[in-house]
Parts: sequence; C-alpha cells; structure tokens
Amino acid sequence: MRKLFLSLPFLLLITACNTGPKQGQPVDNEGITTFYFIRHAEKRLDQGNDPELTEEGKRRAMAWVNYFFLKNVDHIISSDYKRTRATAAPLAAAHDMDVEIYDVKTVTGLELLKKYRGKTVALYGHSNTINQYTNELQNDSVYNALDEKDYDSYFYVRVSGSGKSSGVKETMDFMEQ
Repeated sequence: MRKLFLSLPFLLLITACNTGPKQGQPVDNEGITTFYFIRHAEKRLDQGNDPELTEEGKRRAMAWVNYFFLKNVDHIISSDYKRTRATAAPLAAAHDMDVEIYDVKTVTGLELLKKYRGKTVALYGHSNTINQYTNELQNDSVYNALDEKDYDSYFYVRVSGSGKSSGVKETMDFMEQ
C-alpha cells in the first residue's frame, strides 16, 4: 500500500506532462481558415435597392462587436452596399481595421478561401449569398438562402490546411428583445 501511495504522485506527474492531443481537441490549428458569414442587419424598406440600416439594424451591428470581443479577426469584408458596410463598420472600428470590399456578384467561396487561407474572416453579405459560400466550401448544398426576415442566422465555417471543412448554421441570440 505504501508503494502505491508513493508512486501515485509520480504517475500524476507523468499524466500531467503528457503533451499528446486530447480526445475531441484539434491536433493542430496551423493553417485553419475560419469564416463567419454574416447577413447584413435589418434594412430600411423605404429606400430602394441600396437602403441604410434601421435603428434595430444599427443595434444588431453593434452586437457583433460584443460577439467578436474575445475573438481574433484578421479581415473584415463586406459587399459594396450601404447595409452591409454599415453592419461591418462597428466591428472594423472596434478592431481598428478597414472594411475590405468584395464583389458579391462575382466572388466565390473558393476564391475567398484562396485569398484568406489561414486567416479568420468576418464576411458581411446577403441572405442568398452567405449560404452559397458555406455550401461551396463544404462541397455540398446543405444550406438554403436565409428567409428574408431572418437576421438572426449566420454561418461559421472552418477549413483545415488540408482542405477538410466543417460548417454550421448558428443563431445570433445576443440581441436584446
């Protein structure tokens, strides 16, 4: 019994020093590309094809700043519309970054991956494009366009250095009701 008692600290020390990967944890995050595909916030309905945000939309844009508070973001990109730029602007200001503009009519998910490989990107887009980027990066068609009234959903996609990807549709549940 005394031998067991004396060897227990030694066994605990060996276990604590084990540097191998733990079950359920990634082995290596190097080369991981992370995308947050975010729909623009609530838009005004009385301003034509390129409207500004509503007051609720402005609050939602600010809520993204809180969401990303403890997250590293390397790039903040937006389509070139008032509503998407205005949704991205508070996060860019909080991170002291510029909003990069992409052409929503021509860019593809694979082009985004090629350009931003190994980075974390918050991309602000539209209800019928952010799902397409997610699907393309996963090489499937799981996700449909968001409902026109759905401003709560976004997509989170991670792509490993070897090209394996995982994506999920998440819900923004941090807006005050």
